[in-house]
Amino acid sequence: MKIYFDGDSWTWGGEIDMERKNTHRFSRLVSDKLGAEEYNISKNGISNQCICRKLIVDHDISQYDLAIIQMTYQDRLEYYHEFEKRWRTISIADTPLVNWIPWSQRKKNLDRRGDDYNFWTKYYKEFYTETMGSTYEKMYATIIRNHCKVNNVKLILMTNNNLITELKFDLELEDPKYPQYSGGHPNEEGHRLIADDILKLL
Repeated sequence: MKIYFDGDSWTWGGEIDMERKNTHRFSRLVSDKLGAEEYNISKNGISNQCICRKLIVDHDISQYDLAIIQMTYQDRLEYYHEFEKRWRTISIADTPLVNWIPWSQRKKNLDRRGDDYNFWTKYYKEFYTETMGSTYEKMYATIIRNHCKVNNVKLILMTNNNLITELKFDLELEDPKYPQYSGGHPNEEGHRLIADDILKLL
């Protein structure tokens, strides 16, 4: 049995010590319990676009027995950086429009990457809307569900955006029953409880 996992830092194991990450995040706990091969391609800060693209373009989901996919925040998007030949993720947190991350740090990151923070600030201030975000979230969720269905792969679709989304997911991770580190990611006990809930769904 082989399980396909994808998502952002919640699935990657954000804030878990690097030496323990691969053995204590929920993807490994579920895989070990089922005697399955874990294939976890999650990454910090990625977007629903990225999750969907990897599923449709980069991988053959028919080669897996189960997909466990965690969708993320609606405002994140990705674009292809032609010079660097790679995909990049951008979010409203990369602009001065939010104040929970020091702007000096975000500006430094954007400058280092060569992103135009004035452009992205204008984009999120004048073009992006909550309606756009929720509409695209619904599109990506539908694509993920349908792609797994036509390939006869059982899917558990989760989100850490359940305080905002209007969609129904199999598992909603932003829940006080899952203990978190100070940075907002599930701690090791949180991952164990998420794994238990996934196994109950199965």
